[in-house]
Amino acid sequence: MTISAEVNNNQKLWQLDWRGFYGGLAIALALHLILISLPIAFSIDMNLFKAWSIWIVQQGFGNFYNYSNCDYPPAYLYVLWAIGKTYQIFDPDFGHTGGVLFTAMIKLPSVLADIGSAMLIAKILKPHTTEPHAYAIALMYAFNPLIIFVSAVWGQVDGVMIFLMLWAFALIQKNQVIRSGLLIAVMTIVKPQGIFIAPFLFLSQWFRRAWWTGVAIALGGISLIWLIILPFYGMSVNGLLTPFLGLYQRLQSTANYYDYASVNAFNIWGWANWVHDYTTFAGISYKVIGVALLGILILWLGFFLYQQRDQESQFPAHCLAAATMLIGFFMLPTRMHERYMLYSLAFMAIAVSLIAKWIYWSFTITGAVNVGYVYLRYNHEALYKAIPSDWLQTGIYVISAFNAALFLILLLQTIRFPKALKASDDDPHRPASSS
Repeated sequence: MTISAEVNNNQKLWQLDWRGFYGGLAIALALHLILISLPIAFSIDMNLFKAWSIWIVQQGFGNFYNYSNCDYPPAYLYVLWAIGKTYQIFDPDFGHTGGVLFTAMIKLPSVLADIGSAMLIAKILKPHTTEPHAYAIALMYAFNPLIIFVSAVWGQVDGVMIFLMLWAFALIQKNQVIRSGLLIAVMTIVKPQGIFIAPFLFLSQWFRRAWWTGVAIALGGISLIWLIILPFYGMSVNGLLTPFLGLYQRLQSTANYYDYASVNAFNIWGWANWVHDYTTFAGISYKVIGVALLGILILWLGFFLYQQRDQESQFPAHCLAAATMLIGFFMLPTRMHERYMLYSLAFMAIAVSLIAKWIYWSFTITGAVNVGYVYLRYNHEALYKAIPSDWLQTGIYVISAFNAALFLILLLQTIRFPKALKASDDDPHRPASSS
């Protein structure tokens, strides 16, 4: 079973060879680099990243958390340390950190990750569709304006997380499940949102792998995490557990700091933006309701993947399940931020032959409105306050409801999936491609 390009009257649009693909990537990279040189970053996040980069160089790993207010787990801090050490060559006393150079260096990992993600999308798709179609989908992602904005303008690191998620997904498709599990373990201490992809690994593999595979992933993951976080926490009277206790306290503190139904996320809780999630409905807290809905979704996707276990290729079901699960993590639980929608977009691009392309672009548009709202609110406060509050609130309600409708439409694809595949297989206009 294969995924094939949609045939239309303008097939030349799909006729990309490797030269056109890498030329397109070069243009996308140039666009990113132009944008990172402009003084338009999200000032709050950029100032924090710069401060953390400087502090970790000056204070060292062991003293960093005692000195800073950082709410990130340790893994990405190694990247900030490397950036800080490199920048120190040009500015030994960190006296000119407000310039373009330091800002561009802070943004660069996400920019490179965006280009790497496009390359991974093409590599993932090539065995399952035509090469020109794989290149076209990858470039569609590389030039996604929302992805570019968050990395090159805003300066956030979600692009790095997307790259790691795609890498883990690619390893699963190559049957390198243990490596994928170890990578996911590391992702959780880059940003906690790395856990979003973990259920997919379990649900897609539990019925086809020996029990010791899970044990190997668990033991290897715990060991890797311990090694990565050890320099930050050291060992004390608690011995080997000291790093884990420190990490747990850090993550718990961060989670409790954002104990709201929505943290500017236009999801099913958008109407309760900045309302504490211990608020109750019918005696049940918003937090419990959100977790329950997410649990139901995960159970359904597990059943869906199990239903597809006898198919010749698991790839189509994997694409759809991963995309649905990642957008579900944004839509259903409480405490979600506006940018967490991005994690699903790369997988929607991969699954674009299974779902209507307009779903991908619709989520791109609503995500852009959501991210733009937050960027305006905190980066251009005077302009934000000039907009009537009723207009803003109405916009939140409308976009949140539209996102909920899009999510239900995407979820419906998993229900009608067998019929959709049969219709695709019977399509006489489908171009031939290798299995």
